[in-house]
Amino acid sequence: MVVGLTLYEVLGIQHDATTEDVRKAYKLKALETHPDKLEPTATERERRSAEGKFRNVCDAFQILGDPVQRKDYDERIRRAKMNKQAWDEEREKRNQEREAWARQLREQSEARMKAREEWYENIRTIKEEKARYEKMVEEFYQELRAQNPEWEMRKREALKRKELLREKGPSSK
Repeated sequence: MVVGLTLYEVLGIQHDATTEDVRKAYKLKALETHPDKLEPTATERERRSAEGKFRNVCDAFQILGDPVQRKDYDERIRRAKMNKQAWDEEREKRNQEREAWARQLREQSEARMKAREEWYENIRTIKEEKARYEKMVEEFYQELRAQNPEWEMRKREALKRKELLREKGPSSK
């Protein structure tokens, strides 16, 4: 049997063809495809191909020419189409589920990236505020030192005492 062709296509008829139409189509196709119509110089391969085509035409007529077998064949074709349709629907459903899953993962990833970006922005803001406060505090101390020069002298004395204590060691406290 030729792959992909229905028996109706082998005989070249419509699905609603009558039994008489099937018989006429068979006679025409049988005359076209009969291996005896080949020239005597035909190769073995050409003979086998012609025999296969003729066998397909005979098989198609055998099934489509008998109303019971034709009804069974039509039912098998109908079920196969339904199964294909059901399978296509299932495949489409799986594809939609995969797309939804991929979209959800993408959204989660984007949300994590946005949260991470906000976190880094917050850290930058905190660092900027800290630097600004440190600068402000330093400016404040510089103004105080400028107004009270004795503070600087006291600071130096305190640092000298601290250094001396460190040099003497922990036992001289």
